[in-house]
Formats: sequence, C-alpha cells, structure tokens
Amino acid sequence: MVMNKKIVATLLSVCFFASAISLSAQKKYWVNFTDKNGTPYSVNMPWDFVSQACIYRHIKYNIPFHVSDLPVNPSYVAQVAAIPSVQVVYASKWLNGVVVSVPDVSVLTNINALNCVASTSVVNRYKAVVPETNANTGFLQRPAETTTASGYQYGGSYAQNHQLGVDCLHEQGSRGLGITIAVLDNGFLNVDKVDVFDTLRAYGNIKGTYNVVHGGTDVYNSGSHGTMVLSCLAACKPGVAIGSAPMANYWLLQTEDNASEHIIEEYNWIRGAEFADSVGAMILTTSLGYIDFDNPAANHSFSTLDGKTAPMSIAATMAARKGIFVATAAGNEGNNLAWGRRIAVAADADSICSVGAVDSLGAYASFSGRGKTYDGRIKPDLVAVGWNAWICNEAGNCFWGNGTSFATPILAGAVACFMSAHPFEPEYNNIKILDTLKSLATKANNPDTLVGWGITNVCAIPVGINKHSRNQIEFSVYPNPVNSLVYVNVNSTHYKVNAVQLLNVLGEIIETKTPKISDTKIELNTSGLSAGIYFIKVNTSAGVATKKIIKQ
Repeated sequence: MVMNKKIVATLLSVCFFASAISLSAQKKYWVNFTDKNGTPYSVNMPWDFVSQACIYRHIKYNIPFHVSDLPVNPSYVAQVAAIPSVQVVYASKWLNGVVVSVPDVSVLTNINALNCVASTSVVNRYKAVVPETNANTGFLQRPAETTTASGYQYGGSYAQNHQLGVDCLHEQGSRGLGITIAVLDNGFLNVDKVDVFDTLRAYGNIKGTYNVVHGGTDVYNSGSHGTMVLSCLAACKPGVAIGSAPMANYWLLQTEDNASEHIIEEYNWIRGAEFADSVGAMILTTSLGYIDFDNPAANHSFSTLDGKTAPMSIAATMAARKGIFVATAAGNEGNNLAWGRRIAVAADADSICSVGAVDSLGAYASFSGRGKTYDGRIKPDLVAVGWNAWICNEAGNCFWGNGTSFATPILAGAVACFMSAHPFEPEYNNIKILDTLKSLATKANNPDTLVGWGITNVCAIPVGINKHSRNQIEFSVYPNPVNSLVYVNVNSTHYKVNAVQLLNVLGEIIETKTPKISDTKIELNTSGLSAGIYFIKVNTSAGVATKKIIKQ
C-alpha cells in the first residue's frame, strides 16, 4: 500500500515534467489551492509520503508532522489537469498549489472557476544571480601550510577549512559522517567521472539525484557550477583538494535551467527543497539567488526582501521549520549600485543561514551581498572564504574562484561536521545550531551588515554541550522485528541511564521506563500496538541515542 502511493506520486511527477518539456512556447501560471481537505494522506501516517530518514529528523528534533507536509490533494490536481489545454507541470505541497502551462491567459477563467482554486498568478522567468566562478589570475599561489599535524593533505583547500575550524574536527574524526546534505544547483557535470570525487562515489555517499528541471535523475550532463560548488564540500584528492564534509551523504538536485529560455527557477527550487525534505536531508545548501524577472514590472525590489514575499524565501523558511539547516548564498551584488548592494532572494528568509564572502584572512569581499533585510534583520548571518576559494571543475582541474557560491557550501560542510561531532544533543536542532555558531563567531557581540556575525569556529565546544563519541552510548534491542515484548540491553559504567522510551513515528511517547542503576535489561510491551515502525530512545547523562524497531 505504502509503496504503491509513492510509485503513483513519482509517476505523476514524471508525467508532469514530460509534458512540460514540449510546452516551451506556452505561458506558465501558479495555481493556489484553497485547502487540503479530503486528501487521502494523513499526518498520522507520514510513511506514505516521506522517507524514514525524514521521519527520524522530525523525531530527533521533536517536530510534529503538519498539514503543510501533506502532498497536494490529488483530486484538486486532477480537476485542474482535466481542463482542456492545461498541462500540470508540478505541485508544491508547502505552498499548496501547482504550476500549470497554458497556451493563453483566457484558460485561467476555467481554472479560477473551480471551487478548489483560491487564486492564480503568472510565473515569470527569472534571471539567476550566479556568482563569479573564474579563476583569480592575480593570486595563484597556494597557502604555505596545506597539511595538518594529523597528515590531512588539503592542498589549496587548507585555508578555507582552517578558517572555520573544520580541519580541527577532521582531525578528531568528524568529517560529516551520517549527515545528509542536499545540494541545489544548475547541474553536476562529470561528478560521476572526475577523480576529485572518486572517494565520494567509492563510499556510496551520493544517495541519489533528481533533475527538477527536466525530470528523471540525470544531473551529470550539464551545469559546471554545481560541480564546483560540490567540490567545496566533497572533493577528496589528498595534496590537491579536500572538501569541508568529505564523508557526508549527498543528494544532488538540479533546479536551475541552463537553457535560460523558459526558466521558473524559484518554483523549481521549491520543488527541490520539498524533495530534499522528503528524503530526510539534514542540511540544504544552495548557491542560487534571484533578483530580476524577464518582465521588469515583476522584478524583486527591496520591499521583497522581508522573507515573506518571494516564493523561494517562503519555502526556505518552511524548510527551516521542518528541521533542515538551510545555507543560502548572500549573492554577489555588493558592488551593484542599481540593486543597492543588497542580498538576493532567498538570503532574506527567516531562520536560515545566509552566507557572505571573505578572504582567507577574514577581510570582507566587496562583491558579497549586504544587509539589512527590508524588515530590519541583519544579513548575512555568517561568512566563509569566497574570495580565492579553492574549487574544482568538471575536468578535475582545481583553481581559485570568487563568489558567495563557494562560501556557502564551505560553511554548510562545516555545519555537517559540527552535527556529526555532536550526535547526542537532540536539543541542538537546526535553529539552535545556527544560534550557537553565531554566538561563537568573531563578531558575535557586534554583528554588522557586511559579514553578519562573522567567522564561526565549529571546533569550539559550546557551553552546555557534551562532547562524547558515538561509541559511548551503545544499547541493543531484541527481538527486532517484535510481536509483543521487546528488550533493551544497556551496559555502561560511564553514564547513567535516565529513561528508556518507546515512541511512534510522530515522536509521541507510548511508554517510558525509568531503570534502576543495577538494571541492564529493560522490558517494553508492544502487544497492543498496530504493525509499523517505532523507535526506542535511551536518555542518558551522556546524551541520547535512538534505534528503530518494527512491530509485526
């Protein structure tokens, strides 16, 4: 039953994209639905529409599933699709609507007549603010120190990793292992071939790909910008380049249309962000920003930059509300007087980390987008090396490049290492991590509109956070799958077990046991539960650990 629903949803998506490819001459509109009433999906059964990894993230951060997590009502989509000359391109669950392609604006009359439709609006073509990627020929010498005391041979990547304390975490064994990062960009040309990504492929750390623009999974045949962005995160060629999170897991999503003829990137990006959420990404990093429309009357303005107006900014905030750490480039308009030297969409979003650029010595890069937002919030949030960042391209060549495009993934990888270094602090959700990293940054006491809170140090241990290795909290669960009684064995002299809990997929506590100090085996009863997936959570003085069980 569950698999069938997922297959149907996937096929619908593929069909929408297949039909859209041949509709380049048509006009695209956004159709906003009134509600999700009558949907066959339920927040009590999230496994019908998201992955187990997504469910786990909600449980870890204690985020209940919400109506916004539900897919768009398929009957509403069918009603729109049934109107002659209407092609549904794709749906957005967070914004609760669909993008449609029609030959003429008159068709909207029939769409607006549907009871399920709240409104329609034009989807303009967007001009992407893609940061500069050319090598800086005026400074081609690598940093003098490229190898750490533990022998990590960073090559040209040393300075950008060292600045954030990433090399320190790498030496301690935290290189992003177990953290899933979604990268949204213009494609990842030759990532399946070039040697700087050999380790990424060999370890199976590319968990999947998705081409939002054209449908399907092919992201390797176009878009060199995404390749260079990914190199800042995941390159691993000792002596040449090592990314900030070389052992993390990656989903590679193409949301930017390189053809530039029929671009609806903001909505493509939303689709990609929703997909990243559904597969359980912990971090989303994007180096795409938007300012202009093909229709100048629809251009973004300063008043747009409130985090609540641009669709992409709304979706970025929504992703953060779902527990995803969102890192977004501040943009390269710091010298653009016509734009007011401001940040770009979606760097204005609330609860996300907009990333500005500095050089390896911490000096502000003049092209980096500046704050504040229209509603007075300081942006950017943090900065990383974006002036003379060490990047690698689709040919496997590495060189210096400039742009907040590269500062953003460097920072995102640093966050992944921070997460992997502190796996047992569930209270450190994405928002708390951002606040913590800002508190550890160089301008924590006097943030400004050029570099925000400044350069953080991911290797610093914040007050109140425990530094424990993964091996310090170990327990076994048996039998698994289980029919009635399940037993939890906890053996440790290094910490106290405060509670053992049985939870459902919504994170709701079904049963709690408080063991005595002498107890090493705790019994929980599942006989009254329906079949499905549950979790055992062990709360200790050293932190929290969780394991999945299956009730038959």
